[in-house]
Amino acid sequence: MRTLIALLFCLALPTLPVEAAKFTEGDYYVTLASEPSKKMEITEYFSFYCPACFKQEPFMNELKASMPEGAVFRKNHVDGMPKRDMSVEHSLTKALVTAQHLKSEDKLVPAIFNYIHVKGADFSNDNDIRNLFLRNGVSAKDFDKAFASFSVNVKAKQMQKNTQAIRAQGHRAVPTLIINNKYKPVLDNIKSYDEYKELVLFLLNKTA
Repeated sequence: MRTLIALLFCLALPTLPVEAAKFTEGDYYVTLASEPSKKMEITEYFSFYCPACFKQEPFMNELKASMPEGAVFRKNHVDGMPKRDMSVEHSLTKALVTAQHLKSEDKLVPAIFNYIHVKGADFSNDNDIRNLFLRNGVSAKDFDKAFASFSVNVKAKQMQKNTQAIRAQGHRAVPTLIINNKYKPVLDNIKSYDEYKELVLFLLNKTA
C-alpha cells in the first residue's frame, strides 16, 4: 500500500521538459545583459573569412529550416578578423546586405564562401565583389544601385554596431549565435550538431 501511495504521489508531481532539465544556465547557455527581442529570432555573427563559419554553413541552413513559423534567422557579418583588410571586410558586410536586398542571399552567400575557402581567392576591392555578383546572375545595374544605396549603407553600419555591442559583452568568437537577443549557447558540453540544434531551439522557445 505504501509503495502504491508513493507511486501515485510521484505521478502527481509536475514534470519538467527534458530540455529544461538538461540545458542548464552556465553549462549550456549564458544570459546577455540586453533586452529580449519581441519576436523569436536567431542572429548568427560570422565572417566570410572564418573557416569554421564556412564549415558550419550547412548546419545554419538546417537550423533555419527547423525554426518555428514566424521566427526569423539573421546573418550579421563582422569586421575586424585578424590580418584582414578592414575596408574589404566592410565591403563584404555591404555585399551581404546587398544580397539580402536583391533577394539573392541563398545564392551569393555560398558563392562568397566558396570564392574564399574553395578557390582560395580573395577580394582586393569592391570591383572584385561586383564581378562575383555578376557571375552569379545579378545585373550590373541592380548591383550598382543596391550596393551604393542609402538603405544598404545604413544596414551595413547597423551590423557594425551590433558587432561592437556583442563584443563589448566579451563575445568575440565566430560563428556565434545569439537567440532572441538574450541568450548565447555555450558549446563546451555539446556533443553533436543534433544536440546543438536542440539547444538553440530550446533557447528560441525560452520565455524567461
